[in-house]
Amino acid sequence: MNTRKFRLRIPVHALTGISIALLAMPALADTNEELQILRQQLEEQRAKSIILEQRINELASASAKAKAPETVSSVTAGYDEGFYVKDASGNHSLRINGLLQPRYTYFKTSDVQQLGGTESNTSSFDIFLGRLYFSGSVADPSIGYWFTLQGGTSDGMTLLDAELSKTFSPYLTIEMGKYWSAYTYQYYVDIGQYLLPDLSLAEWSFSLGRQTGVRASGKAGKLAYSVSLSNSIAGSDIGNSTNLHTDLATIVNLNYDILDPYGYKETDTTPGGPSRPQLSLWVSGMYNPVEYTSKWANDDAGEKTYGMTASLNYRYRNFGGQLSAYWKNNQPNGNTSDYDSYGWGEQAGYYIVPGKVELAQRVSHVKWGAPQDFNTGGGRESNWYAGPTGFAWEKLTEYTVGVNYYLKGNHAKVMAAYTRYDGEGFTGTGFGADRFTLQTQIAF
Repeated sequence: MNTRKFRLRIPVHALTGISIALLAMPALADTNEELQILRQQLEEQRAKSIILEQRINELASASAKAKAPETVSSVTAGYDEGFYVKDASGNHSLRINGLLQPRYTYFKTSDVQQLGGTESNTSSFDIFLGRLYFSGSVADPSIGYWFTLQGGTSDGMTLLDAELSKTFSPYLTIEMGKYWSAYTYQYYVDIGQYLLPDLSLAEWSFSLGRQTGVRASGKAGKLAYSVSLSNSIAGSDIGNSTNLHTDLATIVNLNYDILDPYGYKETDTTPGGPSRPQLSLWVSGMYNPVEYTSKWANDDAGEKTYGMTASLNYRYRNFGGQLSAYWKNNQPNGNTSDYDSYGWGEQAGYYIVPGKVELAQRVSHVKWGAPQDFNTGGGRESNWYAGPTGFAWEKLTEYTVGVNYYLKGNHAKVMAAYTRYDGEGFTGTGFGADRFTLQTQIAF
């Protein structure tokens, strides 16, 4: 048997590669181990970085919140029918308006001595009215506030209005505090946009002044309403009064826009006026338990009063005017019979120079159902805003003519008016007075 010998022949270059691989195996093992260690360290660093980033964000957020009240960029300020400041959200806001009315008055009575009055002849300058209005919202645009500070030559600064409100919808707003009553139309409108310097004789006599209580109001289409419950409402010569009993005053008001809304201003300074006729009807009813005697309103403390008032208001182009009627029933304490009093008024204005020069006139009348009690109560005799307060009278008629010059709409204007009063006592004895008023006005 032949035995053949086999020889394994491996190329030299192959032996060289195998040798290198065998030599490199320990080095590769060390590299993999090092890579694994590095990867683990990198993951640990990444976890630490995430924690550090979260902490930085927390600190930055806390710092931003701490500095938020000082951030100017989130608050805007300016002027738009009043100076205002508000935050970016619109939840918090403040609006400031003002009114200043310097006035000259000449006043002279005639034939009042025969009725027990004192003749008056005065010529005087004064600051008839100065006001600052503060209004806006708190926490939410639907939560509002309103404050009015008032002062004049003969009066110190006083808090005239102070109310808070919540608007739930266009149909319902609830107000609480001290505010002007929605009883007579002329008293309710903006005093800076009157047609003549003063309210009419009938308005001063029959209007209900500021009231302190709660009121619900709203508007649905052309019909607006308000209903209020409050303390006894004193005449304008008394101001605010507190209740000494549980009986509350009530006012119900409806305002219906027959055509375009007339609004709550007596004169429109827009050159050419409205291009469409404006016509609105104002109707109110009231019950008021009298707490304080008022000479202007002819009310005695302890009486209960009922009343109604209505105004028809029209404006088109350069013409505008109002017709108003008033009724009040007084029910005295004791055996004295109740009595009715009446008033009416009309006034109109026409721009002979559109937006600049306006002619105005007014006739107003009051008839009391019983003599006034002048032993107590407020009132001033000097200008007869609501008629004389120094003696009892039955009838009084006011005749007024005036001219207004508007430098910058109702923001800056000059008003001049002459008034003649003709009256009668309860025995038919006549008396009268004359008054001239020159008033300037700045409003913002």
